[in-house]
Amino acid sequence: MTAVLAATFTYPWFSAGLVNNYDLTAAQMQANYDRVVHYSLFPWVSELRLDTLPMSDSGRQHFADAKDLFQVFVQAGLICLVIALVLGIWLWRRHRSSGFLIAGGIITLATPLLIAIPLMINFDRSFVVFHELFFDNDLWIFDPRTDPIINYLPESLFMRNAFAILVLMIVLSVAVIFWGRWAGRRAARARLSAE
Repeated sequence: MTAVLAATFTYPWFSAGLVNNYDLTAAQMQANYDRVVHYSLFPWVSELRLDTLPMSDSGRQHFADAKDLFQVFVQAGLICLVIALVLGIWLWRRHRSSGFLIAGGIITLATPLLIAIPLMINFDRSFVVFHELFFDNDLWIFDPRTDPIINYLPESLFMRNAFAILVLMIVLSVAVIFWGRWAGRRAARARLSAE
């Protein structure tokens, strides 16, 4: 879910370094980016069509492969969210303890911090390793002559989006930790006043 939020709104700020060899307007570039993001993240968008840029069959296949991967991440995230909500409500009703919020926030906070380490050390290498691990072909290596969309999606965009996602995850994790601490103190005060 964090990726959806970060990716949807970041293109105007994070698209520095692109090569505009098709002389697209800012609106056309944003429209192409939005189409790629919507296709990748939303299961009901079944076709990727870029009105202002050509695309090869191999480029189209890579985006289909990426969509499949994103769908696994999005669905896993939604399943984890539902489990966390159900378990959290059950724990709160049973124990009136907010420790699960604090523990969940800390675990969630650790994830982006651990992911950020290799990205900060060498983003280029991390980018390549990610693609080698998650894709069983080399279609992710685009030829700008046949798939000029790659010129509008520079590696710096992926780097900045990755860090935006990680920062958003950190902020949300810290918010959950503080919420857990606040709820715990509130429950403790309620128990004391009831005694």
